[in-house]
Amino acid sequence: MPSTFAWLAVDAEQRRRMMEAVEQFRDETTVDDLGVGGIRDAFSDSLFPGTSTLHTRLRYVLFIPWLMQEAARRSTVSEMATRYHDLERDFIGALERGTGEGETGIIGRRAGRTLQRVPSVLYSGMLAQWGILERGLTSREFFTRIEAGRRLDAEAPRAEDGGLGTERIPDGLDPALPAPPERLLTSADFRLRPGEVAYLEEAITRTNPGTLLARLVQERPAGWIDRESAPRSPWAPEVRDLLHAEANGALRSLLDLAERFSLQAHGAGLLYNLMLAEATASDPSRFRDDRVAHYRDRLQDWAEEAAATRPFGREDLLALGQLMAARRRTFTDRTRRFLEQWCEESRAPHAVADSASARELVVRRELAVKKGRARLRPGNLKALNAWSGASGAARLHFRWANVTTLLQDLYDGEESS
Repeated sequence: MPSTFAWLAVDAEQRRRMMEAVEQFRDETTVDDLGVGGIRDAFSDSLFPGTSTLHTRLRYVLFIPWLMQEAARRSTVSEMATRYHDLERDFIGALERGTGEGETGIIGRRAGRTLQRVPSVLYSGMLAQWGILERGLTSREFFTRIEAGRRLDAEAPRAEDGGLGTERIPDGLDPALPAPPERLLTSADFRLRPGEVAYLEEAITRTNPGTLLARLVQERPAGWIDRESAPRSPWAPEVRDLLHAEANGALRSLLDLAERFSLQAHGAGLLYNLMLAEATASDPSRFRDDRVAHYRDRLQDWAEEAAATRPFGREDLLALGQLMAARRRTFTDRTRRFLEQWCEESRAPHAVADSASARELVVRRELAVKKGRARLRPGNLKALNAWSGASGAARLHFRWANVTTLLQDLYDGEESS
């Protein structure tokens, strides 16, 4: 009768780092002054599961398990953990030796061995989401399994065929993981080899079917040759052309909802920044340009686009609530009411810039979200004076800039094969 093994590898430091990683897997491309970050992240996780704004290059999802395997060559869990700690920092040098001077994406190039946010923490969510690493597995738990497996092998009786007569303990890494290159620790680069490309394509599409990420892994949009020619947004025409009405109907609907929510949130963010510009306009030397005129011009452009776009209505808000529930994210009544009221205001987009009710709505929303830190709270000069001239003024693109970098690495690997 085969034996069954179970254990708890309690490691407070590793668990703390994993919890920090959860917080880091939020889209930080824009500041969340008006409390729409949860919705932004729900869209991002649905369209591009496993990704983060902290990700730099795709091959890190292979480097990390390879370094874990290398560290596991040591005898004890403690020695493995120490070796892995050193490897993650020493690997910076291997990448510097293997890449050109202008290569981007090396984590820790400046910090060196003092690096705190190591790749294994930054990429832990991606490794789990894509099935490369068992969900929730820490490096110490991995090393504990390796040590336990070796001990079991040493104590196990031999089978008649010469093999071991016991079940193997799964180490938590995907058995299909490609083998590392021979000189990994000496000189490494970000170029994916043919076998690695095939493995990642299979892993992503198998674990995240029906997502935009999986669709883009399967087929490159027309005209996308390099980073400069990548589509400007996830809803660009060349991306939409890949989504067939029947096979990708749900994804097309999600992308449409994401685009129109992005437009709605953008208008609120621009009005917020216009109000901040007006509140600081008494000091004309504060900024190089006229911030008030700047945001009025941007709101005008936004109004033109909003007027030509299908309004965000009750059914869209219902779909938004369903998305939040599916992603297990909180969608409070207060947030729902804010969005309902803002959508009503934006039905007359050209009037938003000078609408007293729209401005009052933004003031109340910032106060509800930030409380004593609200810049528009009367008398809060310290917070107002800390405004840099732009806060949450960028359009939401749901990690698209990072995703295109990762996909470009994959496409380049396909070409080299």
